Amino acid sequence: MPRGITFDYQKAIAGATQLFRKHGYPTNLFASVQTPAGTEVTKSYGEVGQIPDAMFKTFRSMFEGKDAPNPHDIAEAVAKLVGQSRGSRATRTVVGAAFGSDKANEDIAPVQAKVVEALGLSYLEKIA
Repeated sequence: MPRGITFDYQKAIAGATQLFRKHGYPTNLFASVQTPAGTEVTKSYGEVGQIPDAMFKTFRSMFEGKDAPNPHDIAEAVAKLVGQSRGSRATRTVVGAAFGSDKANEDIAPVQAKVVEALGLSYLEKIA
C-alpha cells in the first residue's frame, strides 16, 4: 500500500502548511477484520471468495517481513518537507513502496495544476 504525504491547498489559503499522513504502515487493521461465521458462503463464491484472505496474507507478510515498513520513515519524510522552503515542496511525497503511486502522482500533476489554475488558485502552489 503506498504511503504518502499530501499538501492541503485549503489550509494554504489561511497560511497553514499542513501535511497528511496516508496510512499504509502497520495498524490495528488485522485486529478489526471481521470474517464470516460460516465458511460455506465464502466457499460458494469460488476464487472471488478467496480474495480477502489472499489480501490479508499479503499485507501480513509485508508488515512482518524483514523489509517491513518503518513508521519512522514518515517522520523523516515530514522533517525533510518541513525543512524545505515554501514553494519548493512537492504536492505529494511517496514514502515506502510506491506500488505505482509515484507514476500516478506524476500523471495527475498536470491535471491537478490545470484545475488549480482554472479555479484561480495557482498562487497556492508557491506557498506549498
